[in-house]
Amino acid sequence: MMLRTISRPLPASFALLSGLILCLAVSSQSAFAQSQPDIVRGRVTDDSARAIAGASVIVTRGPDRLVQHDTTDATGDFSLKFDPGTGDYLVFISATGFSSVRRRVQRAGTEHELVANFVLKPDLAKLAAVNVTASKPVRASNDVSPFDPETGASEKWQDGVKGDIPPTTAGDLNAVAGTMSNVTMTGAGPSILGSGAESNLTTLNGMGMSAGSIPRAANTNVRVTGATFDPTRGGFSGANIDVQLSPGDRFFQRRRGYLTLSPSVFQLTDAVGRAAGVQHGTVRGSLGADGEIIRNALTYNVAVDLAHSVSQPATLLDAGDGLLARAGVSPDSVARLFGVAKPLGLALSGYGIPASQQHDAFSWLGRLDDTRDTLATRALTSYATYTRDGGIGFAPLSAPSAAAEHTQEALGAQLT
Repeated sequence: MMLRTISRPLPASFALLSGLILCLAVSSQSAFAQSQPDIVRGRVTDDSARAIAGASVIVTRGPDRLVQHDTTDATGDFSLKFDPGTGDYLVFISATGFSSVRRRVQRAGTEHELVANFVLKPDLAKLAAVNVTASKPVRASNDVSPFDPETGASEKWQDGVKGDIPPTTAGDLNAVAGTMSNVTMTGAGPSILGSGAESNLTTLNGMGMSAGSIPRAANTNVRVTGATFDPTRGGFSGANIDVQLSPGDRFFQRRRGYLTLSPSVFQLTDAVGRAAGVQHGTVRGSLGADGEIIRNALTYNVAVDLAHSVSQPATLLDAGDGLLARAGVSPDSVARLFGVAKPLGLALSGYGIPASQQHDAFSWLGRLDDTRDTLATRALTSYATYTRDGGIGFAPLSAPSAAAEHTQEALGAQLT
């Protein structure tokens, strides 16, 4: 028995149907691949491998030319998403001071995350062209120094005269004025052109000052002015003693201290001088400081002064016969006065009456400045003085009970 195999060609319609099915499968596979999104990311650095932040990134999708923008972060990274993805992109990178770069990025295989790192080189031509200049603003200034003499004024700053003033009276404004050549010292105070002391004016930074002394350790400048043609400086016809207390230095801290001891045993005089109380023991201390308290916020300039002086002038109770004879009084007459005063109830001395002349003084001078704003001035200036003189009027022909005591207090403040 024989089997026969018969081969017949397929019909043309069947072959066409098979090709159509195969094309549909391939196109569906391609459409599925194109419908997935693409991510284009990368990192931008310079030729020294340092990240470039703020670089501009422009990505154009092909073939429809869809454009997206991005900017690199602090690490130089960028990332853009395209949905759907085509796998063909043109990336353009530009940054200030660097040459721009353009590169075509295409998909390899079936990947949908395309990585494109860029290295930018410095553009020397651009660096040379970018030239930013600025000038420091000039503030208004006045070339006139506060230490320059005023027009038509007869004045002088305290300079080189501190050695002419005894340490016990340093800081006494009348003593400072007495060192000036155009000032005449009187019992009531300095005088200019014959005017009385009541015509004088004492100021502290332009503020009227009723005190007659300042601490020896104070960092000040003193100016004595006589006749002036400046109409803005009125209120006086004699001498103007102006004390300038400057703000503390912001960069230097300065301290000053003085201690003055003047024992009476080291002072030589004759019998008349001893009877008049020329010998006097004095102790005086003064402290001053200036600088900055709070950094870039507050400066200070302060000083304090304490003084105590004692003298032993003779009075009617202890004057010797020789001293009474020099004064033109008989010792017998003085003895008879003592005998008459007691029955009449006249107290020549007693409780509360000092046995010696005493002088106590306290003075304060200070300034605080707010330096937070250099265009504004905020300053507080203050001064305070206290003086007490006891045993005023002690003399060989005066009883201690006839003496007096004088106390003076002054306080002032100025807020600018």
